[in-house]
This record gives sequence, C-alpha cells and structure tokens, in this order.
Amino acid sequence: MHEGAPLIQTNSEWQSIFRTSLYQAQAALLRNLAIQTPSPRSIFSLDWAQGAVFLATCQHWINTRQTTERLHFLSLIPSEFQVDQLQAIAQQHPEFSALIDQLQAIWPRWQTGFHRLHLALGQISLTLVFGDHTQLSEISGPIDLIYLNLASPTSLTLMHCKQLRRLATAHSVVIGQGNHPLHRQHLAQVGFILPPPSTDDFWVATTRQHRQSSHAAPIEPEAIIIGAGLAGCAMANQLAARGWKIKLIDAQADIASQASGNHIGLCHPTLSRDDNFQARLSRAGFAATQQKLMQLSQQGLRIDFGVDGHLQLAKDQAAATLMQLISTEQPQLHQMVRWLDRQQCQTQLAIDCELGGWWFPEGMWANPYSICNGYINQYHDLIDLQLNTHVNLIRLFDQCWHLYDAEQQLIASSKTLILANATDATRLIPDAQLPLSASLRSVSTLWSGDLPASTFSLSGQSYLTPALAGWRCAGASLVDVQHPQQAEQQNLDDLSQLIGAAVVTSKPVETRLCFRPNSSDRLPLTGQIPQRSHIPHSVDQLFQIPRQPGLYGLLGLGARGITWHVLIAEMLACQLNQEPFAIERCLVAAIDPARFALRELRKSPNHAQKQCRKPANRA
Repeated sequence: MHEGAPLIQTNSEWQSIFRTSLYQAQAALLRNLAIQTPSPRSIFSLDWAQGAVFLATCQHWINTRQTTERLHFLSLIPSEFQVDQLQAIAQQHPEFSALIDQLQAIWPRWQTGFHRLHLALGQISLTLVFGDHTQLSEISGPIDLIYLNLASPTSLTLMHCKQLRRLATAHSVVIGQGNHPLHRQHLAQVGFILPPPSTDDFWVATTRQHRQSSHAAPIEPEAIIIGAGLAGCAMANQLAARGWKIKLIDAQADIASQASGNHIGLCHPTLSRDDNFQARLSRAGFAATQQKLMQLSQQGLRIDFGVDGHLQLAKDQAAATLMQLISTEQPQLHQMVRWLDRQQCQTQLAIDCELGGWWFPEGMWANPYSICNGYINQYHDLIDLQLNTHVNLIRLFDQCWHLYDAEQQLIASSKTLILANATDATRLIPDAQLPLSASLRSVSTLWSGDLPASTFSLSGQSYLTPALAGWRCAGASLVDVQHPQQAEQQNLDDLSQLIGAAVVTSKPVETRLCFRPNSSDRLPLTGQIPQRSHIPHSVDQLFQIPRQPGLYGLLGLGARGITWHVLIAEMLACQLNQEPFAIERCLVAAIDPARFALRELRKSPNHAQKQCRKPANRA
C-alpha cells in the first residue's frame, strides 16, 4: 500500500458492484472479443467499473493472444478509486491476482490527469484517465472497440457521442448495454449503426465509413534515428519494443556523449500555480521515467539510478511564498510534493535552509549512459548502432530519406527518419525553421568525501546530486564563452552558497562543458516536422499544416531530458504505430514541432484580417 493512502475497507456493496460488472463484461465484451477478427489492439471503456472490465478483458487477452500482439486499454476512472480495494478481489478471483499485484506495484501516487501503466512485460498498456466524461475530448484514437454501459446513471450527451465517434475508425465496433432511447438517438446521430431495439441485454454497433480516414495508414516498421543520446536511445527502444528494426546513428565515438553525457542527472516534476503545460508534462514524464527505469532493472538490465528524494530550495522570499501557495492550492499532488519550512527541513532531512523548499519524496537521480545502454541492450537484436558516423546531408526522393557523409557517400536510407540530434537538426533541415538554441553549461564532478553527507539531491540556484561510485555532480552554471576557464570556480561558488559552507576539495575536480538544447518556449519538439514552404494562409489548426513525409523530431529537451525523454519517445512511437497517446491531446499539441509555424500564421496580417471581419452595418 502506498504511504499515506487512506485505508478503505472493501465492503459487500463494493464487491457486489464488481461481481455485476464482471458478469456484464464476460457476457458482452469477452463474447464479442472471441469472435472478432482481427482482434482489437485498443479498447476504451467508458466506466472503470471497479476494475472488473479491465481485469476480465486483459486476462482473456493474455490467455488467447499471439506472442507479438500488444493491447491498449483506456478507461475513465474516478479519482477516489483506491487500488488497495482490489486485494480482496484477488482472494475471491485468483485468476486476477497476478494482474492485481502488478497494478498495485505501479499504481499512480496522484490521481489527476492521464497515467499509462505497462503490464505483462510491456505487452499491455493501461491508460487511466482520471475524471468524468469531459475528459473524452482529450483522449486520442484510434480505438478499435468501445465498451459502453448505458444502464448506468451517467448521462451520455450528444457531445460525448461526437467524441466517441472521433475516436472510432471505419472498422471500430461499440458494445453497449441498455436501450435508453436518447442514448441510442445520440449514437445514431453521430454515425454509429445500431441494431433495432430488443430485449437483449447487450448490442453491438458498427460505424459508417468515412470518405477520408483521419488516421494514417500503417508504415513499414523500420527507421533511422540520428542521435544516440537519451532521446534517440529511448526512441529506438520504444520502436524496437513494437517490432521495428532500427539503425541508430551518432557522430561520436560512444553513446550519450553530448548533452546526455553527465555522470549523474536529476529527475523530478515542476509545478506552477496555473498547472501549465510544462508542469503537466513534467509530472507525466516523471511518472513514465520512474516506471520505465524500475521495469528495466527488474528485467535484469543494469541501470544506475536511485529514488532517494529531492529538495528544491526556495531561491528568495517571494519564491518561498509562491511555493507554499501552490502546495496549498494543489492538495491532490501531496503524494508527489510537500512544502517543508526551515524547521521541518532540519528535523526531517537534517538540513538547514533559511526559507524552506519543496520536498519530492520520490525524486530521482540517474546515470544517463547506463540508461542509454540499457535501452539498446534490451533489444540489441533489433537496434543496429552505428557510431563515428557524421551525417552531412539528408535528401528525400523516391519516398525515402537518404543520408550522406561529407564525401557524398550514402550512409543509409529509410522511409522513416527521426532526428534526435539536438540543435544539429537545424543544420540538416534549415527550411523547417525550428526555434532551437543551445546554451553552454558546465557540470563539475566532485569527490563525495569532500561534501556533507546526504542521500537525496538538492537544488536552488544550482544543484547537487547524490553520489555514484563515490562522485557527485554540481552545476550547471551558464558558461561565459569568453572565459570558459572560470566555469569550474563558478560551480564551486554556487555550490558553496547552496550548501551554506565553503567547498574544500581533496581530489581533483573534473568539469565538463556541454551544450544544452533548448526551444523558445521551453517545451520539447516531438512529432512530424512541418513543411513550411507548403503552408497555406488559410490554416487555423495544427492538423492542417502539411508535414514532411516520413520525417520526425525528438528535440529540445532542455534541462529536463531525463524527466521527459521516456514519455515523449513513447508518444512518438504511438504516433508512428497509430496507437492512442499516453497524454492529453492538448499536451500533444503543445509539443508539436509545427506549433511555431501556426503561431506565426496566426500573427500574420492575412490571418488577422480573416479572423476580424467587421460585421455588416445595420441601420
């Protein structure tokens, strides 16, 4: 049971609801799953039904699936649901005990937003959508099977039905219960074909064929990825997990040699008072990274990381006031972060800080090289690593991307090319005008015996990591390019201010300079690259912007590479495989590489004139 979780007794009423929902799922959903060809890859349940629908569906899938199949299961779920309630169910239904144990081990600590949980060695992806029907607009498709329990008291409006139709394809089916006339009318109105009303408890509906599908056709499962840092290696891992063959290319002599080359990096969420895109993305990314690293370790891959906590100190009194206010206004995140004042920091963490700070009890540190190495080794038979290979030029012809070296010799070619090479991507695709920049930063590695002992990480004006193999990292100060030799002393001065004591070193300090890739809005760029030369002025939405065929980016991770990289790599893998996304559609749009082109279009005089037409003068 998670620390701090309320104790809820599983009463007879709760178990009765579970049994009823389980019977309904077995009678309607599983009966149709058994006869559907091909079997659905994605299922959406409008009602969590105490977990009964998910457990019944996944157990059936495990018993009948082919070894290479993957299943996406999405469900709305009330935030008050407690996974510990399922333990009593495991005693009554031992066939579900293995799944329930897995759920309890990775259940989210905070019940807000989207959470994707990976079970059965990654073959089952459960996306929990905390909230009510208003969240339907944030879910992405395609969904092969939609399960509706229309006998429940919840109201299914016409707008909700429109969102369900958006998720469906021409081959999707809807399995429903109940014959409420208004519900049936709404479903038929948006394009579902329902059977005539009958006395049967359940019915199966199909969809009308769209003239043009909004979901892209499947592509060949092979790709080239340029860049073997955290972003590129995570991308290779996500695609290889789906059976893709990957050629991973890097100009350096080893993986994780540039921005991902520090001895230790930190991973924790950010917060904002308005819960902005960066805060929500970092929260989802932190959960995804933690789950991924733990599962890699459980599979026997060596990943150097720790979940030892992180203390983010307030930089001044104004920051301290704001941090306390955010903690008060967002109590649903108490399991993730807590405000500690000076006395609490002293008694709980044995650290003296004047203003207090945010304590992230599950804040992590990790060695990026070991992560990249683990990603490649997990699917070494599908990932072909090619180092010391500088890509001088890329060209598209015959629907294929061709990569050339400085002598114009062909390196490789593929229909799918993914750029994960930080700001170097702007050299290869200058016409895309991606707003990427690089700031030169320095990180110093110090002997742990020269610093106050602590197991957690610390940040404020600078940061200090825990120790790995006896060495800790401090940084990352902005380097004065005119005087780079001063970078190490700057890190030591910042560290002294952070810990409140002078730093005296007994062993040589190693300081590493590297460029940190940034975007202009401090969010990553993930998705298909826009084709700016073909954008008409009539464009109003991201989906209307033309894209460069087969060209994708995983760029601009900035200071939060470890926090974001797993989540955004999975998002792009879902896009390439036509799978539902793990995050809200608004977050997908927030990191779309085409967002900057759309903003420019909206600011252009032609667009403003179109949007602001004067109404006719009425006398």
